[in-house]
Amino acid sequence: MQVPDAGELTPERVADELLGNLRTAPACAHVSFSEPPVRITGGFETLIFGFRLSDDASPELSGRLVVRVLSEPGGVTSGRMEAAFQNAVAAAGFPAPRVVFAGGERTMGGRAFNVMERVSGHAMIEDLFADPAAGTRVADQLAEVHAQLHELPVAGVADALEAAGVPREAVSVDGQLHLVRRFGAEPALGRLGDCADWLLENRPPERGGLSVCHGDFHPGNVMVDGGRVTGVIDWSGPGIAHHEHDLAVTLVLIAVAAPALVQSAPPGMFEAFADGYLATYARHRPVDADRLRYYRALRSFRAFAHGSAARTPGIDPALVPRDQYPWAEAGLMRRLAGVLHETTGLDVPLPSGLEA
Repeated sequence: MQVPDAGELTPERVADELLGNLRTAPACAHVSFSEPPVRITGGFETLIFGFRLSDDASPELSGRLVVRVLSEPGGVTSGRMEAAFQNAVAAAGFPAPRVVFAGGERTMGGRAFNVMERVSGHAMIEDLFADPAAGTRVADQLAEVHAQLHELPVAGVADALEAAGVPREAVSVDGQLHLVRRFGAEPALGRLGDCADWLLENRPPERGGLSVCHGDFHPGNVMVDGGRVTGVIDWSGPGIAHHEHDLAVTLVLIAVAAPALVQSAPPGMFEAFADGYLATYARHRPVDADRLRYYRALRSFRAFAHGSAARTPGIDPALVPRDQYPWAEAGLMRRLAGVLHETTGLDVPLPSGLEA
């Protein structure tokens, strides 16, 4: 698993800066730790530390908490979006951890952060690895929770984002297509422009209603305890889009990425899991097959383009992923190219060294 580089943001520095930020709240002027921050493994784009404050903390800051720090310097808009989105879906009754102290313009080590409830239990994917026979049950539960998310009223989330000053493009497919254009225009990536053009020309019209989307919904981001879902975590890339967009992200993660990255899994395990998940979801909400195919290609293109940038010298640094990038793994890059060819009919160029 990718572990974001914490740089100089050690647990000790996190403790000092976190207390300094929390003490800016009137009710927390003298707060301290009963359990200092300890880094928690997990997350591709954030640093996560668990902690507990002293008994004199305000009620909303009592109990087990986590602070999520964006791994990239800056990121205030992303932090603001995360806080607004999570609290809006939590207020609508969806099991998401509430952000109890939004970093806002404050930073830690120059990076945006949010303090939120720590969800109890373990990631759903642990049940799947512990007992492959549990795959049907886990897939059904995953699909049911995902359908619940897509049934939430969009207006409340959209209003919360507007109040937080988050631009609409940041949570729409428009923002992703802007990145597609940039990759397509990058000379060092060769014929990738043809596939970018296909995606731009074949975007489904936004009719039939949009949904609240998580953007990274998979069994590793759904927490369970005693068979009950306790929370959906990692809202770093949410959006408002067709629900097929969110479904496609999940299917690419499970059926395309996971088999290449978890090679110890029994053959066909993840593909069967993805099929079961989609079948159960379709019993709860209708799925447009054409839109699903398009968004599957869009998610695959984003991963393939970033993976290509990670393997190609001379790329615009703004397009190169930070730290390790798991999608750049050779076998996975070939699988992504296969998805793109299957959907668009185009042969995307593999980076140097992967052509064979």
